[in-house]
Amino acid sequence: MSSSNLKIIMKTKLLIICCALLFISCLEDEEEAQIGFTFTIANQSSAEHENVKITIGGIENGEFVGTESYIFPKILVLSNDWPDTSGNQSQSFAIDNNRWKPNLSLVKETSEKAYFTVQLGGKDPILLYDNFDFGQGELVSIEIPENNIINKNLGLLYITIKTDTIFGDLPIFN
Repeated sequence: MSSSNLKIIMKTKLLIICCALLFISCLEDEEEAQIGFTFTIANQSSAEHENVKITIGGIENGEFVGTESYIFPKILVLSNDWPDTSGNQSQSFAIDNNRWKPNLSLVKETSEKAYFTVQLGGKDPILLYDNFDFGQGELVSIEIPENNIINKNLGLLYITIKTDTIFGDLPIFN
């Protein structure tokens, strides 16, 4: 092989390596995009809600101690005019890179699990109880990992607003 052919091969390899590095550096870090909490809300009440606040915190001596809050944009009423008329209409908030990332080490100062309250605009905050444990008094909670990071599907919080109550569900997926 001549030296000019070797130079062309080396330049081509260098160009391929540079392009690959540029491509890899532009990729979104999947793990980073999945850190924190994301919310899916089904509003089954007959009213739109503004300034709805969810607060994360711990339970200390039987009392909720809030550490950080997230205020939702306007929550719309479910309607048969929505594309999905099966009754499963919902809105999602704090998704992808915009997930809510509260400081879980503050929660861990009071308890090993994180709990939630929801406050509709102008009303008192209420503790969030689990959809699937209706009547059993089970609060929605999540064990705080050792590294204080909730990632991937562990941070998917479903909230259902009904006329007279609010329920939640924090399914645990692996």
